Formats: sequence, C-alpha cells, structure tokens
Amino acid sequence: MVELNNQITAELDITPGGTQRTWRSLCTAFKSISRSLGENVYTASYLSDGGFSSSEVTGLNFTVTFRGDYIAGDPVIEYIFSKDVLYGVGDARKTKLRLTKKTGVAEGGTGAVIWDVTMTKIQESGGDANEPNSVTLELKGAGRPDITGL
Repeated sequence: MVELNNQITAELDITPGGTQRTWRSLCTAFKSISRSLGENVYTASYLSDGGFSSSEVTGLNFTVTFRGDYIAGDPVIEYIFSKDVLYGVGDARKTKLRLTKKTGVAEGGTGAVIWDVTMTKIQESGGDANEPNSVTLELKGAGRPDITGL
C-alpha cells in the first residue's frame, strides 16, 4: 500500500511553556513534508580490512522540513511568525512535534512520534503577485523521541 503524505498528521505544540500541550495542525498551511533521520556515521579503515572501510551509525539528527503558504489567522503560522519565535533564540525556538501515521504502520495500527524540536530556517519567501507568500519551517530533533505504535 502506498502511503500518501496527506495520511500523516503533523502537529506542533504552540504553548510549549504552558501547563498543558496545545497541539495544532501544521496541515492547514503547509503543503509538503520531508523527513530525514540524518545519520551521524563513523567510518574507520583498519589494517586487517585490506583497504576497505567499516561504518557505524553512531547517532541521529532528526529533521523535518515543511513548505506551504502563509495563511493569516492559522494558529501555527501565527505562533511561528510571532516576534517572540521568529526573532527569538534558545528556548523561544523550542517546542514539540507530533507526527501520527495512519497507514503503513506495523500490524495495521496507528503510530505516533513525539519529539522535542528546535525551529530553524523559518522563512517567508514571498512569491508571484497572484500567489500566496510561501513559507518554510525546518524542525530539528532534540534528543530521543517518544515513539508509540510504530
């Protein structure tokens, strides 16, 4: 079965400093998602390997990139482009991402990944006169995720 990107639910916590999570969908304003585990690879060549090398994955740097349109009034867009986040550093750029997959999950169930993330490469790129402003958001994982059902 083919998994379509519109079968993935992506949500951002827009009140990371609050007492409860306020999950809001990234799927309203964003049209594309790309995910990468960004492996850190250690490669070594030992004398016994006859000139060949061996590699080990020693870490992961999870990255999710979203591209879409600036939709005024969308809670995620308003949060990301707020002056505190857009011009902020450190904790101002930290929140949580929840990705939920409804298809392609082992044993036919639903699975989710909740990851502490840092918001990077927030861009409002503009566009043609008869098109909406395009936006980009890159989320970088911070530590080990909470994975359920995958």
